Amino acid sequence: MNGVELSASKFQTDGLPLFTESKRSHRGLIRNLNLHLTDFVLGNLHVDRLNASIPDCHFDLSLAVQKRQIRISESEIGTGEVRVTASDLEHFILVKYPEIRRVSVKLDGDKIQLEGIATLLAFAVPFYVVAKLECTDGNMLHLVYPRVLIDGKFASEETRRLLLKTLDPVVNLDRDLQLSGAIRVKRLSALEGVLTVTGDATIPELPSILENLGHKRPQ
Repeated sequence: MNGVELSASKFQTDGLPLFTESKRSHRGLIRNLNLHLTDFVLGNLHVDRLNASIPDCHFDLSLAVQKRQIRISESEIGTGEVRVTASDLEHFILVKYPEIRRVSVKLDGDKIQLEGIATLLAFAVPFYVVAKLECTDGNMLHLVYPRVLIDGKFASEETRRLLLKTLDPVVNLDRDLQLSGAIRVKRLSALEGVLTVTGDATIPELPSILENLGHKRPQ
């Protein structure tokens, strides 16, 4: 096959719905697999759009012919792009961090602003954080060079540490979204309240714990 397009929208999944199964036959070949997913929820994060183009995906040809089922056995590395809005991140942060009682998020360029109410040392306090949003390891979105205010004043070192421990990292792709290395971030940018994440994309190997449980995700 020269190319395959997979499109889906308005769905929810706890984790990545695509895995490779290396023990299967590699006889079939998809030269280019294009994924177009829109308006869906991954874990607790609503995603506006996910596009990926992945080359040279091998699959079990016999299974495809006999049972009309596609099981990917090997995947190369391509490119991917994910878009989430500031309001998506607000909801995600509130679900992920129970210490955060209220939050608003603003995105601009490589900067993120977070303002809200947090429970620190048993007290509800208003906070404001402005920081650079970076992903140095391809997996976690960190608050870098943060400026932290508590109740309108610069935070003490202890309070600053507690708040940042709560909020950082903002997103851990593999832990929070169960992506298993499917996306490795190379660039972050924001415009008009929309965060765009671009980087390498692939279909990762089915985790052994899922394989041992006989769990097969649709492909």
